[in-house]
Amino acid sequence: MSTKNFIGLELNSVQLIVDGLNDLLANHQVYYTNLRGLHWDIQGDKFYELHELYEEYYNNEASAIDEIAERIVMLGEHPENRFSEYIKISGIKEISGVSDWETGLNHVIASLKTLLEKSRNILKLAFAANDSGTVSLVSKLIKDTETNLWKLTAYMK
Repeated sequence: MSTKNFIGLELNSVQLIVDGLNDLLANHQVYYTNLRGLHWDIQGDKFYELHELYEEYYNNEASAIDEIAERIVMLGEHPENRFSEYIKISGIKEISGVSDWETGLNHVIASLKTLLEKSRNILKLAFAANDSGTVSLVSKLIKDTETNLWKLTAYMK
């Protein structure tokens, strides 16, 4: 069996998964940075609750980012670490100066939908490659993203 890494997965499968994980990493990094900005810039009557929520979200993102990057290393590749590259490949775009709670939450919801779609695509690849480690990681990311989407959608009603 041709392998690229010490965990015994096939080369072609691994490269597709790594490419997907690097794309997911870029999106999580831009999302993380946007959350920091939203946390700093929020104003108005929802300040206290959203200031706290954004902090919770970006702290969780920091952990997710590390797990994604470490999985890429486990698969025998190097995770992208240049923000200039993240901006090029991320489906989530940078935002700045958003102080309106509704605009901010709508951006977070749209970002979560992007992350969910990308995670589900990687999950399919990982299942096909019998890559249980990536399946486990991405399944947790999907669960957390779905929970956040559900809560934010309810909040917006």
